[in-house]
Order: sequence, then structure tokens, then C-alpha cells
Amino acid sequence: MNQHKYILIGALNGFTIAILFLTLGFFKTILLLLFTFAGCVIGWYVKKMSLMDYFK
Repeated sequence: MNQHKYILIGALNGFTIAILFLTLGFFKTILLLLFTFAGCVIGWYVKKMSLMDYFK
């Protein structure tokens, strides 16, 4: 199971995107993926710069 972890993650991501295409449509799915990617980038930047340490 551990040696096929990334294959399983990729398959689940592909399945999820396919379901989104079928239910939401192409452009709404692309918009959702763009916002998700932007959120990941912002979260990575906040963690890298330790910006949340100021709010403790």
C-alpha cells in the first residue's frame, strides 16, 4: 500500500476532478481549481514567512 501511495492519491484526484466536471461544468471546475491553487500558495507563503507567529 505504501509503495503505491502516490498512484492512489493521483487516481483519487483525477476521480474528484472528473466528478466536478460532470456536476459543475468545465469553467466552474477550472475556477474552483484556480482558487484552490491560490489558497495553497497563500498558505505555503504564510507558513514559510511565519506570518501566523505574530498572532499568538
